[in-house]
Amino acid sequence: MFSDWPSELVPQQGWGDEAAISAFKDAIPWTVGRDFVAGTAKHLAGSLGLTKPGPPTKSKIIHDKQLQVLMPALGHGLSFPLSEIDILRDCVNVYCEWLSALLPNPKSSVPSPILNDPNHYARIIINHFYYLFVPRGAQGPDVINRQAVLCHRVLRTLQNIAQNSPYLSEDTWQTLLMFLLHINSALLSPPTVKVPDESEGAPSSTLSLNFTGDVAEDAGEQLCERVLSVLFETWLLACARCFPPPPLWNALRESCQRWRHRAGLIEQWNRINFALTRKLICFMYGSSFPEISISEDDLNIIPTNMSKDCIAQVWYRILHIIGNPVDLSRHTVISKTPAFLKYAISSALVIEPSQHPCLQMLPSIFLTAMKGISGLVDAFLGVPNTSLDNLNQKGRQISPSSVSLSSESKDNAARLLANGRPKCNSILHLFGPWLFEAALINCNLQASPGSQHKSDAGGGASSGARRPVSGFGGEVAKKTTDAPASGDHSERLTNLMPQHFQGGRAEALGALCRIFCSKKTGEEILPVYLARFYIALHQGLRESDTAILSPHESSQPPTQRYSTKAGMCSETAASVLVNGVDLFRLDLQGVVSLVPSVLGVLECVLPEGELSTPLQLPVTLLRRAATHILLSILPLPLHFQGLQVKEIGNNSGERLALSHLRPQLVNLLTNALQVETDPSNTQMLLGGLLFCVQDAALCEVMDSISQHNFSTDRDHNIMSSGASDTVSSHGDYNSLLDEACEVLPEGGLGQMSATSFPSSSTTTTTHATMLTTTDGEATPILEDSDSAHALFVRSIYLVCHRLISSWKSDVNVSLAGLELLSGLARLSIAEQDGLECKRAVKWLCDYIASQCYRPPRAHSKDLHSTIVAAFHCASVWLVAHPYLLQDKECLATVLEVVELGISGSKSQVKSSDAPRLKHEKELKPASMRVRDAAEALLSCVLSQVGTFPSVCGAESLSSLLDEMTLLRHCNTWGGSDQLTRDSAAQHFRYFVAQNSIMLALLEQPLGNHQDPQPTVTALIRGPFGRVAWTMQLRHLPRHKSSAKLYTVNPGRPLPMNDVGIKHNVKPKYFPDSVERIPLCKADKSVPSLESVIMNEEKSTLEHEKLLQILDHQVIAFEENVQRQVERETSEYPDVETECVAPSLCHEFQTARLLLSHFGFLSLDALQESVESAVPSLVALDSSMAGFARDLEILDNTNNRTVDTAHVFYVQAGQTAPLDILSNVVSCSSVHPHFMEFLNGLGWTVNVHQHPGWTGHVSTAFSVTPQSQEGTIDSNHGGSGFSGKTHVLYWSDALSEMAFVVPAPSQGLTACHPSSSGNINTVGLVLDSYDKAVSGGGGGGSGSERSDSLPPCDADVEGSSSISSHASQTSYGQGSENRSRKFGRQTSAVACSDHKVYIVWLESFDDCYTFPALELLPETVTGLESSSWKDKEAMVYIIFIHALTNGLFRIRLQGQNAKLNMAGPLVDGQVVSRRVLGTLVRQTALNMCRRRRLESDSYQPPHVRRKLRIQEMVQKYRYEMNEPEFYTHLFTSPLC
Repeated sequence: MFSDWPSELVPQQGWGDEAAISAFKDAIPWTVGRDFVAGTAKHLAGSLGLTKPGPPTKSKIIHDKQLQVLMPALGHGLSFPLSEIDILRDCVNVYCEWLSALLPNPKSSVPSPILNDPNHYARIIINHFYYLFVPRGAQGPDVINRQAVLCHRVLRTLQNIAQNSPYLSEDTWQTLLMFLLHINSALLSPPTVKVPDESEGAPSSTLSLNFTGDVAEDAGEQLCERVLSVLFETWLLACARCFPPPPLWNALRESCQRWRHRAGLIEQWNRINFALTRKLICFMYGSSFPEISISEDDLNIIPTNMSKDCIAQVWYRILHIIGNPVDLSRHTVISKTPAFLKYAISSALVIEPSQHPCLQMLPSIFLTAMKGISGLVDAFLGVPNTSLDNLNQKGRQISPSSVSLSSESKDNAARLLANGRPKCNSILHLFGPWLFEAALINCNLQASPGSQHKSDAGGGASSGARRPVSGFGGEVAKKTTDAPASGDHSERLTNLMPQHFQGGRAEALGALCRIFCSKKTGEEILPVYLARFYIALHQGLRESDTAILSPHESSQPPTQRYSTKAGMCSETAASVLVNGVDLFRLDLQGVVSLVPSVLGVLECVLPEGELSTPLQLPVTLLRRAATHILLSILPLPLHFQGLQVKEIGNNSGERLALSHLRPQLVNLLTNALQVETDPSNTQMLLGGLLFCVQDAALCEVMDSISQHNFSTDRDHNIMSSGASDTVSSHGDYNSLLDEACEVLPEGGLGQMSATSFPSSSTTTTTHATMLTTTDGEATPILEDSDSAHALFVRSIYLVCHRLISSWKSDVNVSLAGLELLSGLARLSIAEQDGLECKRAVKWLCDYIASQCYRPPRAHSKDLHSTIVAAFHCASVWLVAHPYLLQDKECLATVLEVVELGISGSKSQVKSSDAPRLKHEKELKPASMRVRDAAEALLSCVLSQVGTFPSVCGAESLSSLLDEMTLLRHCNTWGGSDQLTRDSAAQHFRYFVAQNSIMLALLEQPLGNHQDPQPTVTALIRGPFGRVAWTMQLRHLPRHKSSAKLYTVNPGRPLPMNDVGIKHNVKPKYFPDSVERIPLCKADKSVPSLESVIMNEEKSTLEHEKLLQILDHQVIAFEENVQRQVERETSEYPDVETECVAPSLCHEFQTARLLLSHFGFLSLDALQESVESAVPSLVALDSSMAGFARDLEILDNTNNRTVDTAHVFYVQAGQTAPLDILSNVVSCSSVHPHFMEFLNGLGWTVNVHQHPGWTGHVSTAFSVTPQSQEGTIDSNHGGSGFSGKTHVLYWSDALSEMAFVVPAPSQGLTACHPSSSGNINTVGLVLDSYDKAVSGGGGGGSGSERSDSLPPCDADVEGSSSISSHASQTSYGQGSENRSRKFGRQTSAVACSDHKVYIVWLESFDDCYTFPALELLPETVTGLESSSWKDKEAMVYIIFIHALTNGLFRIRLQGQNAKLNMAGPLVDGQVVSRRVLGTLVRQTALNMCRRRRLESDSYQPPHVRRKLRIQEMVQKYRYEMNEPEFYTHLFTSPLC
């Protein structure tokens, strides 16, 4: 920059008014001169008022000639030895006081000539001060301290004048700056030495070379920091007031290059750079850009009046003031100064300047310089909390992404890069040459500087790039033998090796990684920078920091070339891993060429249990960074199956197929899981393992379908078929390659030796040869070791073993392992072995038993959460593999663990033990949550395993028939009356059995049953759903009941003439003497009839009426007797007496028969017991007001968990909610794969014809008339799934999930009044819900049969997800909620205050500005609690960013709860297109499930239904005793 300008730094001997002082010294002898100077200085100092009390006296010096005599004497006094400290102090005091003439208020002791011309005399005084700073030679520490005190006084005075003087002229400024340069050169140019203490008896001429750098015993080392700080701060003042000319800048640059062996120079350089950069960034990028944190003292370093242009100029010049910082790693360059050469000539021990012991500090100085440059890089990237204090720490700068993932802080936003940061090319233009050169130290490469980087020849950013990268030539080894051989002096000479500078090299590599990882979406980086970067990374990841690979070594296979020492990781490799976690997550062109290099380092870090890392770098953080990189390269082998990579640095022309690295990656992943102990790292590895298995399984399916024929006409269905487990598995995959790559040549695929489980922690994988065929086309074949079936078996063994052995005590790891097992359960693998699935279920049961049997002090909420999750996982396995229950041993194991969960113990612990009956055991479960989970598993075994999906489809586990539907099909229904839910309930008898099962019994036969059998239709509502049964009382099996065993007219039997003898005997009821028995008083106590009739007129009338009745009866009797006589005398046969078959009976009271046959009508069942205040069977009064509404609420309380995820599409740069919602209106405004991804989440359902969850309570669980079907615009971009007419839906036997894509005019806000963002209470939601269901008759009023529902053609068995429990709103009044007698809170409101967003990003940087809270009004589902708007919303966000190579980058946000990191997706993971939909859905479900596990008030669906039934019992129960109840059974309901 200033190479063409001469330097004003003249030799020190000719500066400092040397001529005048020399004339003074030569004129008089030393002793006379000493006395003269001492007396003069003492006299002048006495008038200053410093040593004597009182004010200073006015100076008597009035002529310039007087000063011309005195000032040379004072200047000569400043050069006295330090033994004359009093004279020196007086001279310093006098000059410092005289310099106050430059201040607005000068001291009274200042001579008048100086006041008249202060700048002239100030320049003389400043020149004389130079002699005070000149080193006096070898001195003790006490003497040096005395000199330092005087120097500090002078520096304070000069600094005060520079800051506050308004009279400084341009010449005075230049003199002051030259003075500061000269004193710094005098103090700092000589090599640092350690002066021995003379008190120890060491001769003063001997210099100790055992340099440590810790004790400063020369004046330069003690004053270094102070003189440099004054120099730079004064220089900045001069730039604002009197900008230094180019010769001065050149002098400063040359001087700083001579002081680079001083650590203080680099520290002050960093300090000034940070202060200037802070100002520069402030006016370049605005106040919103993150500021550099500096100390309060440094805030005022930059003058406030310095212009922006001046700041920019000074910043750039100061940045380059020390030349090329990489020269600090070359001790031969640093020592090429006159001071080092002079020392080498005068020293008997140091032969060459480069052997001086002070150069041993260069590695530390080089590291400090690289940290400073790294800090400046972070400042321009906008890394918050960048500060000088962080640089001074021993720890290295760490990537913001890795810090945010490693920190336990909840504020991830504080660790993001600034959105308005400069482009990577701009930063590389500034710091790239230095960083690339520093990163390539100790490499046999020639740095190639770009033509666009121009700087001065001495110290520009690219000046050092013209020399070889490695400065360690033969000079280090060229040690002559002239040095003394005895003693240890030879050990004291510097012996710097390249590995000593690996700390600075690692810092440079880390800064480069952070620059390239800050690449924005769509940003282009110059190819020359990418090439240099890849070379630097390749060299930094090599086997050893000190070894340079020979051409023979470079031709070896990568697995041998990068096989590092087990348990060791170099500083450079560690820095690349920690700071380069995003390298494979960005669209960096050609980055796949680094995969072999990175893989070798990962094999060193991940599989090792005992890992040695560089100082101050936690092992956990290093392994986490390695895990992130591993997860980002896992999809590459199957994605780029035919891609061949030419490895960096390999000139043999050999190319490596990425697909051959897959076995090595899989082994690395599984081995890392075996030794990993950190919970977060383990969960990340588990997510990667599930991705590998699913990706391999879908890849095999697609390869088998396509027969390796990649077709673009089927490419559109990848994510909706391969990635989704709910839509038909068609389609193929066409990898999206952005860069030209050669086709994989055909040949023979070598055997890959994979480490089988269990194995040692080391991974040994032989490099595979390439598989080629005659036609030269790639053959994507998976090895047996990494096939889907092999991975499936291996994953089950590994995860189950670790769950039981070491993960059971950590709740997050246990949940992640169980989520992985649930994901494996639904994989459709052709070679799946039933024995392996049986073992998985057996291990799950063992895990539950081991957790339940842990000691009482170990039982906690977290432990019970793992047990609940394990029960759920077992349910998933059994539903997906129903054949397992055909195995008696498996069935017994499952039922035993169910018994353990419900009762707290097993009936038979060992096979040899006698089983304990149910009534003999104490009911003591581990917790009520565990008991509820065990009950859910038992219900799943009894009702869902082998039967899901039911005839109603996957949308509903319950029957779609209700009271109104059944009545319409009855024989007695005329169809004329308007049928309502209230009127329909009157035809049913309602009973509740066991206080948990509601029976609705209809005694009328259905219209399609013509067989006159005793028939009853039962709607059974229980905790696990609603079922409809029609039962008939049959005395014979159905196949025999059709045969008639009697004829219509069986015929009259022949009469028998011999009828026997008929005896006419009249029976006697009383003896004949009854009339002769006298009456007693008791007989006369009853009055006679006549007496009663005569006394009362009313009785007379009644008597007459009775007589009339008797007369009629007598007549009828006589007629009957007459007919009997005539019949007996009539001829045979008599028609009236002929045998006729009786008529069929239609009234059976079938409800009573059903209850009786099931044993509910016993006296014990109708009486209250000690355990329960409610009898086993109670009747409900369906005529009470509100019964039908509560019955509808019970039906709408789902028996599965329900969740809702809202999908948004964000174009680049969008932050306004309305703009985001408008993107999905048209398919032309979304990514081509977005619709494909939506179809992979679930299948499309019409909210009006869908009986399941729809994303909002107003349309859920009801089927409305066909007129409201609606259609979807074929050109929509997702708005068709807004919830107005259609949504995306997915379900399994345990959970439901709706995916809603809000749109501006069609979203839930416009459709549902309750979705307006002003919902403050549940009542508002419920009111709107009541209006919706009452207006349309909801609850299936329009449905006739299950065949009226839209068909479900989803492949539910092939789905893959851990179900998440959802929540329902408590529709009953608060006063009506009864206390539950199971030890849990009474609230039935589930935790639905959390939201799940799935956000598709065109630009990844938009994830930091996504308006999540502003979009909350668009995500109302009606299940929110009353206070969800008042408290902080829990929003979980899954960001998806499509890379140009066809892969997808994932970012997770909001997982800050205790049960965090729900899988299988991991923050920062890269996944393939084929599994994107499945993994996103599983992650969303698991997020909701973990949220509910953490909630204290959450109740499972079957518990909420049970509570609903109990509430109805309390409200509508008939209060009857046993006789009344039996009487009620014989009464008929409304007909």
